Amino acid sequence: MRFLTAFWATLSRSAVAAVYAQAVAPIVASDHATTPTKFTSALPTGDLPDSATFKAQNGTKWKIEYVGDLQFSGTLGTKGLGGDKCRSSVLGDRVIWNCGDMQCAGDWRVCGFSMGPAFYGTNSVMVVNTTSVALVQDNDFATVWPGDPAPQAPQTAWGMDTSNVAPINDTHGIAYAWEIWRGAPDGSFVDRGNAVVAVTLGETKPIATRVGPLLSGPDAMQMGHLAILRDGDYIYSYSMGGPSGIMVSRVAASDDALDAAKYEFLVARRSDSPTWKTPGTVPAPTSTEYGMQTANADGTFGCNVYGSVFYSNYLRKYVIICTAYMHFTNIYVADQPWGPWSAEYGLLEGWGAGYGSHAHPEYSPGGSHKEVYFSQGPNGPFNIFKVTFDF
Repeated sequence: MRFLTAFWATLSRSAVAAVYAQAVAPIVASDHATTPTKFTSALPTGDLPDSATFKAQNGTKWKIEYVGDLQFSGTLGTKGLGGDKCRSSVLGDRVIWNCGDMQCAGDWRVCGFSMGPAFYGTNSVMVVNTTSVALVQDNDFATVWPGDPAPQAPQTAWGMDTSNVAPINDTHGIAYAWEIWRGAPDGSFVDRGNAVVAVTLGETKPIATRVGPLLSGPDAMQMGHLAILRDGDYIYSYSMGGPSGIMVSRVAASDDALDAAKYEFLVARRSDSPTWKTPGTVPAPTSTEYGMQTANADGTFGCNVYGSVFYSNYLRKYVIICTAYMHFTNIYVADQPWGPWSAEYGLLEGWGAGYGSHAHPEYSPGGSHKEVYFSQGPNGPFNIFKVTFDF
């Protein structure tokens, strides 16, 4: 039996069952669409026009609204918990929110600090369940593997920058984390490489467990830095790098995720027919051999960092949402999870400094995605926006 399979087999069934006893009502899976679910029933659908027409139709055929700031229940909420990004995913019937650089009122002394905590969601896109959490680091998500070497001076601690979660089945998923050493007085850090974690549903919080050494060294691209997606038999990982600015890899949704030699990477070329290559290792972000395709005139994506990828039942397309230069939130659409992708559609600009634009499609009423919520930071309250389409 393979190692990851063996790990899953040892998990307590009672730990999985206990997730139903939360202080805040859990989301009901049948009420929401879960990536990569594609409904074929009578849901509303619409077709996007070209990007220039789309821009001109803002306020008529589509609109965007600021609907408030993301709230955290319990003591952490009253103390002003915030951070730089919050991703959401669905595993079984639970929404998992995993966030970055979280502290209260901008001060680690108020409720602690965590580079990457995770919490359960509620029935509302506006509220994350932190009722039972005293210190934010109590909910650290991805952590170190026992075999990882300790940080070397002047670094004093580990850090984990974690992707969203992709389901393997109803009770288990995976996520990617970029491990660093941090904590030096001068604010410097040392890159360590990519890690894979097995995600399960704990009694009061999601659990991420490292099941082996790093997948790569520090020169590799950061796997899933933009987003990851379960679609069909594969887990797709969207990462920053390559000639277009975004690379995509895929691996079977199985123990293969623990083996860098099993990953296929999309070769960078202008074609509607994808070419996948298995290099045996995780490429560097500077590689010119791998990358996705966009119809943007310069051939590059307007994405600088963190985002989301999901399938829209309304548009009947795969969607990327991301941020450029902290001031522009854009989307791209495609018929396949690897593209080729459309030209850029501008969603939001002029709002102020936005960072880590993450879609929350599981909260779209009825799973239609006619209305889609997304959030963005940074370093304070998370603004929530709702995009409504009427094409």
